[in-house]
Amino acid sequence: MHYIIVIMASPVEEIKKRVNVVDLVGSYLRLSKAGANFKALCPFHSEKTPSFYVSPAREIWHCFGCDAGGDIFRFVSQIEGVEFPEALELLASRAGVVLRKEDPRLLTQRKRSLTLLEEATRYYQSELSKNKEALDYLKNRGLREDTVQSFRLGFAPDGWENVLNHLKAKDFQREEAERAGLAIRSEKASFYDRFRSRIMFPIWDVHGNVVGFTGRILIEKENSGGKYVNTPQTLVYDKSRVLYGLNKAKQEIKSKDLAVLVEGQMDVIACHQAGMKNVVAISGTALTVEQAKLLKRYSQNIAMAFDADSAGQNAAKRGIGVALEEGLNTKVIQIPPGAGKDADECLKKNRVVWFKAVEESIGFMDWYFTLILSDVNLLDARQKQQVAEILLSEINHLPYAVEREHWLKILADKLNIDSGALREESLRISSKEKIISSRHVKQEVSQASVSIVNNRQYLLLENLWALFFKFPKLLSSHLPELKRDVFVNSPFLILYEIAQSQYNIDSKIDFNLILQSMDKDEQERVNILALKADKDYENFSEENASKEIDIILNEIKREWTKNRRTELTNILRNAQATGDKTLAENVLKEIMELN
Repeated sequence: MHYIIVIMASPVEEIKKRVNVVDLVGSYLRLSKAGANFKALCPFHSEKTPSFYVSPAREIWHCFGCDAGGDIFRFVSQIEGVEFPEALELLASRAGVVLRKEDPRLLTQRKRSLTLLEEATRYYQSELSKNKEALDYLKNRGLREDTVQSFRLGFAPDGWENVLNHLKAKDFQREEAERAGLAIRSEKASFYDRFRSRIMFPIWDVHGNVVGFTGRILIEKENSGGKYVNTPQTLVYDKSRVLYGLNKAKQEIKSKDLAVLVEGQMDVIACHQAGMKNVVAISGTALTVEQAKLLKRYSQNIAMAFDADSAGQNAAKRGIGVALEEGLNTKVIQIPPGAGKDADECLKKNRVVWFKAVEESIGFMDWYFTLILSDVNLLDARQKQQVAEILLSEINHLPYAVEREHWLKILADKLNIDSGALREESLRISSKEKIISSRHVKQEVSQASVSIVNNRQYLLLENLWALFFKFPKLLSSHLPELKRDVFVNSPFLILYEIAQSQYNIDSKIDFNLILQSMDKDEQERVNILALKADKDYENFSEENASKEIDIILNEIKREWTKNRRTELTNILRNAQATGDKTLAENVLKEIMELN
């Protein structure tokens, strides 16, 4: 069902009145108090120290690490990966504004697909209730009726046009079913059902919208396809951005501060039925960066369980690498031998064993050491060398020296080798990796250095105005000595000019009046400056701030003089080259004055 907002006031302003930025962001991230503001680890880039700040007074959020920021609409757009209209709709629902139905013909293609998939889900659920064989299969898999209903499991009956005909009766075209992943177009341009004679597992996005399906074969027939058939990539479904069951697990993940990752959908369903509801599945692929970012909204801690076969181990290794790069604290769940190959099987054999395995999950390095050292002949020098290279490379990637030293000593004990020899080998491996990577980063480093030099004046001005916002009296006392020239070609010029104009009239500064004189983008920049002041100068007294301003002003003058001298030197060269003697004399005079 789709809606439009029908309130008298502007929808944006009405929603802003009803949705508090701290409550909104706090429903996604773990916030901690930071003076008058709140802070958290940024969900949009990897970091270990919080640089993401939320200001309830200014109703904005901003990350000083990746420079993302804005209001509640920008936050929902970025964290949900949606455009403004969808963010508006999500926030309207949260705000409890009055809604009315909209003509389905006016729905966007994306909304049409979501509505179609919801209708298909209801159809599959209805078909399951009529099929004893499918119901018996689920019962034999240990699923209760309430679990089947909760996860909205269904059945796609045998036949080529069952769901297509049902959707046609609901005014959906066959091309729309194809776009949503439910139909396949034949070479003769006719359409047929993708899912036939299959148990249907709806796949949801984080909000509970059905975006796709996994179909598990019930009765194998000719042309029935593989054991599992999945929705392909569509406008609403991207398997790299979806975690099965997250819509049901997200609050429990946040409450327990732990996400349990399993491989299959039945693993998730079995865990939830057993009472462990902080469980999601990556559905047979390695964890992706997008999935890791999704999980970071609810917890920084994950425990991963994968099948013990080589495919499962490889998926675990790739997924762990992604999780660590995204700053997630990562552990590995080990099911004891003979207790089952996955969570579903383990729960059927002994529920206590699975719960204990999750509770006793081990750190990544412990798991990786065990994995690599298993079945290795440590009397064979070549095998020892291979093991050392693999594990030393992983140790080198650890972020902390103490942690690296800890694992290097453990490896030395395991291999019965002097730790000094391993350090030499570690340096060799590290040097080799750096040589390879340096070929790719030298240019970027050079460009970054130039960018930093060019941005120095900007950063100084930004810090200056942040202090002025924190201590408005100091702006009044320093304004007479501030020169317009240092603000030219910077985003702070208009701020300076408004402040100067106000000071000339009243001999005082009122930042509220300054904000009222600015457009929306300029107001946002000023609000970020004020938030930066709260973050960087929280413990400053007015006396300390005054000293800091004096230091910054001296730096600004030096930086401006240096930049101006460079600019004038270039103008002088051009004037001399073109024979403009008057210009050359004037420029030379200004250069001498600067000196």
